Amino acid sequence: MLFDAAAGERPITLGDLVAPDVPPLAQVIHHGRNSLSLFHTFEKRFCRPADSPDELWGYNEHALRWLTGPGYFLARPHGEGEVLIDYLEVPPAKPDGWPAIKPNSAGGSRFVYFQTQDVLRGVSRHVTIGRDTKRGKPLDRWFVLCRSEEPP
Repeated sequence: MLFDAAAGERPITLGDLVAPDVPPLAQVIHHGRNSLSLFHTFEKRFCRPADSPDELWGYNEHALRWLTGPGYFLARPHGEGEVLIDYLEVPPAKPDGWPAIKPNSAGGSRFVYFQTQDVLRGVSRHVTIGRDTKRGKPLDRWFVLCRSEEPP
């Protein structure tokens, strides 16, 4: 219900996920909780590429990353005031310290991230809500993210 209620209420941009004054390739952590019954806490880690102002790069950090992979993604503006987390593509590079980039069609990532996209909507200054889609169809899965204020 919160995802539906957030439609058009607080438009978000890439700058809400990674502030414009954050240096390129500095990570910004968003703490997450999803609607899955197990393994429901995670982090989406974002960074701004040095030469592409219209996208962010990121991956998922969680306890089962060793099994499911990092789930790399690109984030781009989507629709009216939304952001699309796109697992159909992976970034061409990454910050030092992030795990190796792997395609989402490989290994355990295939069962979690392959052919998946998430739509993010704004809830508050630090909070977004997202819904998973697979092959363009909405799934019965949601998540909430809260942006960390820790310095990069």
